[in-house]
Formats: sequence, C-alpha cells, structure tokens
Amino acid sequence: MSRIKKVLEKFVSQKFNDVTIADVVNQYDVDGRYADLAVLKDDGKPILLIETKKVRHDARGFRIERRFIVTSEEVVGQAVAYAAILKRKGIYVPFVMTANDRQLALFAVPENVDELVDWEAIRERRYGKVVKNFYEFRNQNLILHKPHNFSEEFFRELLDIVTGIYKKRFGVEEKRQELHWIVIEDLRGFVDFLAPFIEQAIAPNGVFRADVREKLEDYSSRTGYTPTPNGLAREMAYVLMNKIVFYKVLERFYNIPQLKPLYENGVVSTCSSYIRKLNEYFETAIKVTKDFESIFRTGIYDVTENDVVESEEVLRAFDWLIRFLEQYRIEELGDVIGYVYEELIPAEERHVLGQFYTPKPIAELIVKWCIRSPDDKVLDPGCGSGTFLVEAYKRLAELKLKKPFSEIKHVPEDVHRQILRQLYAIDINEFPAHLTAMNLAMKNVRAPSVEMNIFVRDYFTVRPGFKLLAPYKVRTPEGEKEVEVVFKDFDAVVGNPPYTRWTEIPEATRNQIREVLSTCISKYDLEPQVARGVEPGIYVYWIMHSTNFLKDGGRLGMIISDSWLQTDYGRNFFKFLLDNYKVHAVIDISARVFPVPLIGTCVILLERCSRKEERSSNVAVFSYLDVSRGSIDVDEILKFIESVKNLATVKQPITKDFVSGAKIIARVYVQKELEGYEGKLIDLIFKAEDILGMLTRCSSVNRLSNYFEPSYGNILYLYLTSTGQIRGVRNVGGEEFFYLTETRVKQLGIPQEFLYPLLPSSRYLKFFTFTEDDWQELRKSGSECYLFLCHKPRNDLPESVRRYIQLGEGPNAQIRLRRRPGETQGRPVSESQAAQTRREHRNFFCDWYDLGGVVETPIYVARGARYWMRFVLAKFRCALDDRILALIPRQGVQFDELELKALLAYLNSSFVQLQAEVKGRVAGGVALLELDVKPLSEILILDVKKLPREDVEKLAQLFDKLEAEARRLGGADAAENVFGSELARELTDRSDVRAGVAGLFNTVIKEIDCEVARVLGLEHLVETIRALVLDLVKRRLSRAREAKREAIEGSERLREPQRSRRREGESSRGITRTLDEYFKRS
Repeated sequence: MSRIKKVLEKFVSQKFNDVTIADVVNQYDVDGRYADLAVLKDDGKPILLIETKKVRHDARGFRIERRFIVTSEEVVGQAVAYAAILKRKGIYVPFVMTANDRQLALFAVPENVDELVDWEAIRERRYGKVVKNFYEFRNQNLILHKPHNFSEEFFRELLDIVTGIYKKRFGVEEKRQELHWIVIEDLRGFVDFLAPFIEQAIAPNGVFRADVREKLEDYSSRTGYTPTPNGLAREMAYVLMNKIVFYKVLERFYNIPQLKPLYENGVVSTCSSYIRKLNEYFETAIKVTKDFESIFRTGIYDVTENDVVESEEVLRAFDWLIRFLEQYRIEELGDVIGYVYEELIPAEERHVLGQFYTPKPIAELIVKWCIRSPDDKVLDPGCGSGTFLVEAYKRLAELKLKKPFSEIKHVPEDVHRQILRQLYAIDINEFPAHLTAMNLAMKNVRAPSVEMNIFVRDYFTVRPGFKLLAPYKVRTPEGEKEVEVVFKDFDAVVGNPPYTRWTEIPEATRNQIREVLSTCISKYDLEPQVARGVEPGIYVYWIMHSTNFLKDGGRLGMIISDSWLQTDYGRNFFKFLLDNYKVHAVIDISARVFPVPLIGTCVILLERCSRKEERSSNVAVFSYLDVSRGSIDVDEILKFIESVKNLATVKQPITKDFVSGAKIIARVYVQKELEGYEGKLIDLIFKAEDILGMLTRCSSVNRLSNYFEPSYGNILYLYLTSTGQIRGVRNVGGEEFFYLTETRVKQLGIPQEFLYPLLPSSRYLKFFTFTEDDWQELRKSGSECYLFLCHKPRNDLPESVRRYIQLGEGPNAQIRLRRRPGETQGRPVSESQAAQTRREHRNFFCDWYDLGGVVETPIYVARGARYWMRFVLAKFRCALDDRILALIPRQGVQFDELELKALLAYLNSSFVQLQAEVKGRVAGGVALLELDVKPLSEILILDVKKLPREDVEKLAQLFDKLEAEARRLGGADAAENVFGSELARELTDRSDVRAGVAGLFNTVIKEIDCEVARVLGLEHLVETIRALVLDLVKRRLSRAREAKREAIEGSERLREPQRSRRREGESSRGITRTLDEYFKRS
C-alpha cells in the first residue's frame, strides 16, 4: 500500500533500538511470489514483511482483494507463507504484518515457522489452510491488532516495538495488546469489511433504494435524524454482527441448532441465501426461547436478502466470524459490544448525534454513588448501548445478594426479573435501544428478558407522571395484556446526556424543550442566543428535565461536558442546581474519556432536595482529577469525596497524591457560601479569582478596556461592528473576494492604491513582533497578503477595479460565498450579510465592496493560541483578519516605545496567561485557547504610566529579550519552545518533542513573571501563579489527546474471554488450553 510505504520511507537511515532501517522495498521477491512491502534492516534482510492485499487462487486464475479482515486465515496465511519460504532459504524474518486502510495486525514469526505450516497448501497457494493450527498460532504470536491513520507517530511506535523485541530490549509479552482489545478490533474489522457491501445494495450510486427510503421516512420524522447511506450500512452491519454473536452465546444455554460456517459446509452458495438462512436461525431462537425478540428483530436495521451485494468474500467473512466466535465465550469479555459501538459511527457524525460510549468505570462511579438500596428504581433517559444500566444491574444484584458482583457467578432468575423491572431506559434511536436490550440480556441468558422497560422516543416528549405503554405484554389467566408504565418518583437518574449543541438539536426537540422547560429557562436566563454565542449544550436542559422525575431525596449522577464551568450560562445553570439540589460533587477530569477532541468532561453528583435549609447546609466538593500520570480507582475517588466533606472549614485546596502518579485537587464549600456566586465555576476548583482579586487591589493595575478598544481585526468595518457603532456580523463577508495573493493581484491588474498589506491568520504571528520582513516572507510564500480596499464610489474607479467588483455581484457572479445546506451554489459575495450592512451605512461606506479603511493598531493579539497567548508589537502596519484581535488605543491615549514594550512584557507573562485560561474558551481540534473581545476587555493589565521609569525600562528590556529568544528558537508556537522539552512532553503526551530545549516559560517568561511580581509586590505569589497556569494548560491540552478510557479504573477489569466449550458430544478443534495456560505461555 503506497501510503504505508510513504510513511515508512521517512524512517529510512534512522536507528531504532540500534537497528538501522536500511530500506523499504515494494514487491519484495519471495521465490517468485511477492510480498507487498519489506522493511529491511542494515544487513539487507527483512525485519518485517507487510501484506496489504489478499490473493485468491482458483481454477479461474487469481484475484486480488483490497478489502479484507486483517486477522483472517487467508491473509495471515499468505504473510506467514512468505516468511516460511524465506526461512527455508536461510532468511529468517522475525515479524509479519497485515494491513488494510483502517487496521493492521502485527505477528511475531516463530523461528520454527517452517514446521507450523502446511507446505502443500503453500505450493497450491491455498493460503487459508497454510497455518496448521491457526488459532493457536494467532493466540501465541499476535502482538497488536489496532486501527491506524497512516501517521508518522503511529508507525514510529510500531518500528520501536518491532526492533525492541528483535534486539530483546523487551519481550513480546510486554508489548502484546490485551486479548480483549484484540477481539474488539476483530469485531470492528468485520463491521468495516461488511458495511460497504451493504451500502452498495441499499444506496446504489449514493441514493437510498425506494423501499429503504420509505422505511427511513417514519424513522426520520420521529428522531429528527436521517442516517447517511454509509452510517446506516455500518449500523446494519453492526446489528447483524450482534445477532450472530448473541446467537452463538444462546447455543450454550438453549437447545437450538448450532450455527456453523454455512458457505464452507456447502449449505449456502450466495449472500442472499446466507442472509436468508441466518434470519431463519434468529427466528428459531425467538421461538425456542420465547424471548429476545428485541435483539433479533430490529426494524430498519434488519439486513434482508436484498441488502448485501453478492461477493464470495462476504460469504467467507460470515464463515470467518462464526469460526472466530467459536473460540471464545464473548459474554465473559465485558461490554465488548459497547466498545465496538464506539468506533462504529465516524466521530463527526457521533458529535452531531451526541452519542459517545461511556467508559465503564465512569458509569460504575456514578451508579455506586446514586444507587443505595436494593429496591431503587433507576432511569437512564439516553441509554445508548446500555453501559449505565448494565452497571445499575450489577449494583442492584450486589445489594440484593449481599456480595460483590465478581463473586456472583449466577443471578437467580427471580432476582434477574426483579432487577429488570427496576431499570428504565429511553433513547430516541432504535439502534442504541437494541444494544441496551442485548447488553442486559447478556447478564443472564438463561432467564427470560421480556420485561425490559426500554422505550424508543424523544426524552423531552416524556413528562413526569405520564403513563406509557410498556414495550412488552404480560401473560394473565385472561390472556396477554398491555402494561402501563408511569414515569415518576425515581430513586436515581443516571447517564451520559447527548453532547449536542443547540443549533444541532432537531427543531422538533428544540420546540419540546422550550415547551416543557419554558418557566425554568426564563427564570434562569438559559434561553439560547446563538447570535451572541450563548449556546448551552442539550445536557443543561436534560438535567433540568430530569429533576422532575426524581423523588425528593433521589440522586442524579451524570457525566457531562465541562464547558459550562467556563461560560456565563454555566453560572445560571449552577443557580438552578443550587435551587433544586444538594450539590454533593463536581468532578472535573483532566483526560479526555471520549474519543473526540475537546469533549472535556466532568461528573456531577446531585441529590434532589426541596428544603432550602438542608440545601444551604450541604457540603459541596469541587474536585479535579489529574490522571495524566496514572489512573485512579473508582472506590478511591468516592472515598476521597466523602472524607473531604468533613473539611468544609478548610479554605485551601486539598490534594491527594496516589501511588500510580495520579492526584486529586479539591476545594470544599458549604452550599450557602455558593448562593449568589457570580464567577466562573472553574474558579471554584482552581481559585484563580483569589489571585485576580489581589491584582485588582494593586494600585499599578488597570482594566485593559480603560486604555484600549479591542476589536476583531482592524479593518474599519470590523472595528465599527466590534465596538457596536453599527450592527453587523464581525467578518468581511467574503474572504474569497477581499483577500488576494500577489499572483491574483497581477492577474486582475488591480492598482496598488486599492491594496493594503494583509495579515490573514494568527498562525503568521509566531513571534512577539511582526515586521515588514515577516510580511514579505508571507507574500513570497504565495499566501493571501493583500486586502482589496476600495473607498471610492464606483464611478470614480478605474475599469480594472470595476470589472473586479462585478465578479462578485449579480446572477453571473464568479466569486461566491461558500455553499450552504440546501443551496445548489453559493450566493454572490455582494449578498453576504456584511455586504448588505455596508450598503445600509453609506455614511461610512460607498457600497458593499467598501471596507472603509484600516485603523492604526500598535498591538496584534493571536485570537487563538495552542500553547501561549501571544501579544505582538506591530512594527509593520497591516490589515488584520477578524481572527486576529486588534488593541486600538482609546482617544487621547498614547504610549511611547518603552511603555509599549513594558506593557507587552506584562501581556506575555503568566499573569495574563492565567487570566486568558480562565476567561477564554477552548476551541478547535487541537484545544486552542481563544479570547474574544469581551473577555479581553476585562483583562487586568499593568498600568505602565504609573510605574517608575526604571521599572518601565527593565520590563522593556525583558520584552526585547523575549522576542530575541523566540526568534532564536524559531517561534513561540511550538510546545517545546514555550514550555521546554520536558514540560512539553508531559503537557502534550507526545513522543516527538524536540529534545534539549529550555523553553521560554522556564527562562525569559520566568524573568518577566518575577519582575512583574516585584513591581506589584506579589513576589510570594509568583510560583503559585505559574503552577496554576500549568494546571490549566494541562487541563485544556488534555482535551486534544487520545481518549484515555483507562484513566479511571472500575472494580471489574475486562476479563480475557475463555475458549468456548461446545455442547457435550461435539468434536473440538483448534486451541484447547485454559486461560491460565494462555497467560503462562512463553
């Protein structure tokens, strides 16, 4: 595969564990056969062979397949065959790898590989039969089975593992992936393989078949969401896999026909007949068990004989899955279904749906705190794959049977039925409702699971006290009768509400929210105001709605976005919580636990209470879990929270360090102290407000807005809208028209008088000054570097400029805005909102094309910065895009050069970075810190006009030193350049950080911090401020790291699945070792 080859070629001549990668060879000759790729070490021999295709030989010749399951017998057998052939020729290849465009599997090659293969199968190229005992070989030699994204970092780590094992720096067992994760990747691989064959059938040419479209219409009207062909195909593939998995589990407990590989055994010969036969097996399971209809009949997700494109590879994939499932007791693996679900739908689509799989330990923590009695009635109103209800099931079983769930080998049938009657689930989507049903049924497949209270509907259409018909009927002497369920008086409401922004919520649901919560929304000022950027997540309304389903004293525990901790609407939401609950704990988590950047999370633990005096006397714990260096056990977290509740009089942060390297920071409050609190909630954990309060009391400190008017850019139109002098959107309304490269300018023949130097993005603000040389470099690179600035009536313009303006207007416009949903093409630039605003204000602008001019600006501010918010001295006048903030001095305010540099030294210090981290917001896939005009206006700055001249001079010198060092390092936009190599590695969790860099934070910025502290008389606080900055930066950057599911550990570790035992009298094949033997292997 050329993409893998291109990545690996970047490591040629590099050393890994004293092994030099000498070459990466395409089509490596293996005695007349050709391995796709060979990674050669310095002796010219392969250390790794890679197969990226599957070759099939039959009477008709051979075929190459690029779609395949990377751990299937055929493709692994092909790679192992090449290694065996080379071994016979005296060349030992220690590793082979199979890879497609999504996953790869890495195998160690035993030195006796030539004894483990069937040489006749190799000669006949029957690669599926090459490895004599495939599953024994797989379990002994499979090291990794992982998804990949063609990244250098991933393959660098892979080469480090391969060479490290080869040089015996570490053993195979040290690097072997846990078996449960390998099994999960196998199942994901099956879904990845099958989905395209379904998609081609249900949506030829990308358009749903008429019968499929008809089925989806009702679904879309109920849920407000229409799946894409790709999304529906993946869900259908996943549900079909679930059915096969569940059927194989039922085989061990019921007298149903054993499902064997149907194609291999000659039972079927086409995909249609295979699907038809599978559906017959599923119907038999329903008939024999008199149960599990919700698992085997799934509406729009059922795959019919018309829903798969014919392919022999699909037939073989079904056979592979059935053979694979015969090897393990999947039900003992833990929530394998949920983990597969996590990667099923692309991350962007899951973000819109608000669907994220909750790590089991998080659910366990919440459930353990919320469920206290064996009789508790529990609601999860957005059940997803059922993680919370599974944990609730286990918790109730523990309370009923009086022992840990790990010691409960079998939940008695009567207890199983009791528990199911106490669990209630709602989901708007039938798909996760199916997963919940399957996960709960897995808890005791021997017992009937008919009475499951799982409802498919929009949560906001369910009202407290309403009666709903249960999704099941009960048998009575008079026959089957429908059952009514009343939704009220729950002891616990738990879950993971959707992470959907207001504008992404279906219109019908938005209307339901406004209808059911109108009084509360109005009382607490939580009406979304999208135009002003006030857009509460749906979880705010979710919790408000859940409140009325709880009995007094009932408990609510949820994992939600932590964005409310740093927003203005978060204060109002907190007031609602204080008025309705005892707020027991807010637990902010440093690591991402969901696999999408910037889904930062916190856990809230609340107890509904109608008595104000009880709420006021409650003790609330605000804590931060730092799991960047280790994990924390659920019970340790709960024990810590209970223990610190007795320390409400302690006003300092309480910290506990764990042996693992993790730590908890907490502050404790009597709830009455929080009534009327007007700060941002994050300050209740980190207490930046204490430091800001001390700054406010310093005589040499002033608000930035007293000296400057911050603006989104310095183009006159942007300045007027930023400062409220005219109402309009804060962008130019068509960068395609106004921002030009030098080449484009020459093509158009636009005279110089209508052009102004442009700084189009803050990524060009790498240093602490911006000079003409910096702009010239931008110009020479071919980037947009000129602003079209035409402040004259059309009649006074030269012909070339008039022609250019015409390109952006009228029905034949060539320069158009980006196409919006539902538009066949974008509108002309002249019809943008900004253009229309300029037409309306002829006192400032000649016409839509006129931006008015450029306002002089001494300081540029990178509106978004990943590592350090940069305030930049403007040594060259440019027009600024709205993504660069301009500090425009108020009328009558002037700074000399030294004062300006002294101020800039302070603005780039930890004193301002702390304020930015607290007042700013996190955005973008890399956790950018963004400042808008309002919070920037509120920043407290050093009043350099009140300082002695020698202090001004000293700070100005330090600014020059900061700029010089940033230039020497190559910029202040890389983690190691800002924080130094060691801190950068810790903050970013990256392995490719440049070594040996001291970093600005540890050198010049530290000098500035100390000087500022001396000037303000706050020397005793300087290290506290710097440490607090690091904590906040770490918290923010952790949102951009790989999701860390293991950050919090539950009581149940994912168990390795045991080898499946067949029913008595059946023959066995493949591996027969016990799990203990598996772990003892060498």
